[in-house]
Amino acid sequence: MLASLSFLSPLGALACLAAAFPLGALALAVSREERAARLLRLRTAPRRGVVVPALLAAAVCVCAGLAAAQPTLRLPQRTAVRTRSEVLYVVDVSRSMAAAPSAAGETRLARARAVVRALHAAAADVPSGLAGMTDRVLPYLYPTADGAVFDATLRQSVRVEAPPPQEVSRNATSFGSLSSLARNGWFDRSAQWRTCVLVTDGESRSYDPSAVAESLTAVRCRLVVVRVGSGADRVFGADGVPEAGYAPDPAAAQDVRALAQAVGGRAFDAGDTAGAAHAVASAAERGPAGHATERIAAHALAPWLALAALLLALACAVLRLAEGYLHHATFSAYNRRVSRGASAR
Repeated sequence: MLASLSFLSPLGALACLAAAFPLGALALAVSREERAARLLRLRTAPRRGVVVPALLAAAVCVCAGLAAAQPTLRLPQRTAVRTRSEVLYVVDVSRSMAAAPSAAGETRLARARAVVRALHAAAADVPSGLAGMTDRVLPYLYPTADGAVFDATLRQSVRVEAPPPQEVSRNATSFGSLSSLARNGWFDRSAQWRTCVLVTDGESRSYDPSAVAESLTAVRCRLVVVRVGSGADRVFGADGVPEAGYAPDPAAAQDVRALAQAVGGRAFDAGDTAGAAHAVASAAERGPAGHATERIAAHALAPWLALAALLLALACAVLRLAEGYLHHATFSAYNRRVSRGASAR
């Protein structure tokens, strides 16, 4: 596929017609100047003083008109992807992930999405999927090499209690639900290297760590756990008041480390996203990368055209000010010479 240029608001290009005004004014001024010079048998003055400002003004109109048309340049990009490695990002979407440091603060789930985005960027050439976890794990997206689809799913589908838990409980999260990764076709059969990345606040009800370890071992899946949130977070209601029914689990950090240790994985805090990204890349960046996918990257040109119009307008203004200053200085020097001549007489 070749590069293509499209316009989101093609009627905006009609503003380019405004360039006809300075060009028309220039043509009229030049015509009158030539006619006057012929009548008076004089040579015409250099035209740079009127041509350059007129051309700059016309260029401003053209750039502004093109910016109003919102042109978008679409360029094909070919990206090599891993053919024998896959990553599944499992995000805790239980009610406690709505907790935040303050009523207007960033929620744990928002921080979890930012962590997933950073980790995915560290292994962008590995097909990646998304799932939500409460007391069960349900898929949002099976592993794909399309980064745009992954980002859109992360942004639009990963929500608190989507899916809701199967059982009503004060603590709806269960790390034991990770055992389901051994079934239901989470990974393609051809995937030799499999990585599960769990992003959670670490608040889980009781579960059997050995069962989770056995399940992940059965599907040859490495585990990387990233914990978000702190003991100061609270779940705030619409009135900005903390909900009385929720209190952070003081053992959350210890439980995350225990899970990682039980399954032979690695655990990180959200403050060490760089370390977690390195762990994900080390686990997932394996196998051949011979298959290439093609995606279209869209680049909006309107901001650049608007910036060009602004710079050209400033250049036109500076030029006019410089010419005015030069004319004033020349006129002042002429007056001084005239005054000195009159005094001498």
